[in-house]
Amino acid sequence: MDAQIEGLLYQLQTSSQEVPGLGRGLTIEQFNWVPAPGRWSIGQCIEHLNITSERYIPVFKKAIDDGRAAGRVSSAPITLGFLERWFMQSLEPPVRMKFKAPKAFVAPPQLPVDATLERWDAMQAGMAECIRSAEGVDFRRIKVPSQFGPVSFSLGGTFLILLAHERRHLWQAREVRTNPSFPAA
Repeated sequence: MDAQIEGLLYQLQTSSQEVPGLGRGLTIEQFNWVPAPGRWSIGQCIEHLNITSERYIPVFKKAIDDGRAAGRVSSAPITLGFLERWFMQSLEPPVRMKFKAPKAFVAPPQLPVDATLERWDAMQAGMAECIRSAEGVDFRRIKVPSQFGPVSFSLGGTFLILLAHERRHLWQAREVRTNPSFPAA
């Protein structure tokens, strides 16, 4: 397996392994508890990531299939343009800059624990499949339309941005879990 693919999968796996410690074993009250008005619960952070993956998986599949069909193959390393690098860095925790999520990406306030975590596992498996299927394609020349706004990023840039996005919201969920007012079981 290509080292870049392994690196992307490693980042995805690191996020995947963090969620059980954040969400499993919580009561529904704890899973849906918000530390302040306008903030998100652990469940909302995870479901926001589920929604994001659900929107991106078919977009990735199409971009990779179209790129491969167009002969956009390369073993060149992932390189990021200025905007991709800036955006990825702005997402990394600890959060320094806030972004307002589009309504379509905001999770409802009440979520079932087990179903949300099962959906997380399924979405992460779908993302891993997309990453594996990208082996050998040109990460720079294949473009992926953003599902958040009217811009496209390179395939490699989009993967890295979404992985930073996961780290951001898992950090946010950890902040909820370690809040002194977090409800006891």
